[in-house]
Amino acid sequence: MPPETRYARVGPDRLAYQVLGQGPPDLVLTIGAFSHVDIVWEDPQTALFLRRLASFCRLLRFDRRGTGASDPLPPDPLPPWEAYAEELVAVMDAVGSQRAALLVAGPEAGPMALSFAGTRPERTAGLILADATARYLVADDYPIGFPPEATEAMIAHAEELWAPRRSRGSTPQPHRRPAVPALGGQVERAIASPRVVRTQLRALLAVDMRPILPLIQAPTLVLHHTDFRFLPVAHGRYLTEHSPEARLVELPGDLPLWWDQPDLVAELVEEFLVGARRSVEPTRVLATVLQRRARITVTSGLIAFRIPWFW
Repeated sequence: MPPETRYARVGPDRLAYQVLGQGPPDLVLTIGAFSHVDIVWEDPQTALFLRRLASFCRLLRFDRRGTGASDPLPPDPLPPWEAYAEELVAVMDAVGSQRAALLVAGPEAGPMALSFAGTRPERTAGLILADATARYLVADDYPIGFPPEATEAMIAHAEELWAPRRSRGSTPQPHRRPAVPALGGQVERAIASPRVVRTQLRALLAVDMRPILPLIQAPTLVLHHTDFRFLPVAHGRYLTEHSPEARLVELPGDLPLWWDQPDLVAELVEEFLVGARRSVEPTRVLATVLQRRARITVTSGLIAFRIPWFW
C-alpha cells in the first residue's frame, strides 16, 4: 500500500507530503517541477524504485503549491526556487527533519535544489542532481545553453501538450515504452494546470544559479545521461567543475532514472548517502516482471513527470 498522504502548512496553504522508510539519513526526492504524491504509485516500476530508496533512508516526497494534491498557488507567488525552499523547510519541520539530502531529477528541478543548498547549508546534508543544470539559456560565458528565442516556443509546446485532448503519449516515439494516450492526459491535468505550468516554466527558464555553485558546502553527486538531447552532458560537467564538493557519474541513454537503470541509480545514491552498496538481485528480478506488466498498462506521462520537451 502507498504511504499515507499528510499535510504541512506554509501560512494558510497546505502541502501534501508522504514519508516512506526510516532514517537516518533523510532523503527528499523531487521529480521535475510538478508532481502528484498519490498518482505516482499507480506505476509499479516507479513504486518499486521509491521503495528501493526507502530501504536505506527515510524518503520524503511532497507536492509543491499549485501542483498535485497541494493547495493552489497564492495570488502573488514567489519565484519557483524561493517557493521550493519555503515549502521544503515546512515539510522537513513537519516530520522533524533537521538536515536532509536532496535528490532532484530533471532539468526544471535542478535550480530549485541548487538554491536551497546554497542558501540553507545548515539544512542540506547532500545534493544529488540528475540531468540538471544551473542555467538554461546561452550566454557569452555559457555557450552550452539554448537560444532565448526558443523559450516561448517551448512554453507554448508545453501548454499545447497539456490540452484536454492531447498528451505526449499520443505521439509515438520508437525509443519509448508503449503508452495509453488518454491516461497520459489525465495524469498531466492532475499534476498541474496549464496556467501553473506556464507560470513556473517562464520563471525557471530565465534562471541563472551559477553564482550559487561556489557557495554549496554539501557533498554533491551529479548524474547525467550522455544522450539527453535537451540538456547535453556538458551541463552536468559544468555543475561538477564549479561545485566544490561535486563528482560526476555519466549514465548511458536518456530514459528516466527509475526506468533506465533503477538499480544502478539506487546503488549510487545508497553509496553516496551511507557509504556502501547492498545486494539487490531480487529487486532486479522483480523489476523485470513489473516492467513487462507496465509496458501494457502505464503511460509515458505517468512513468516520468517531466516537461514534454525534456523527454
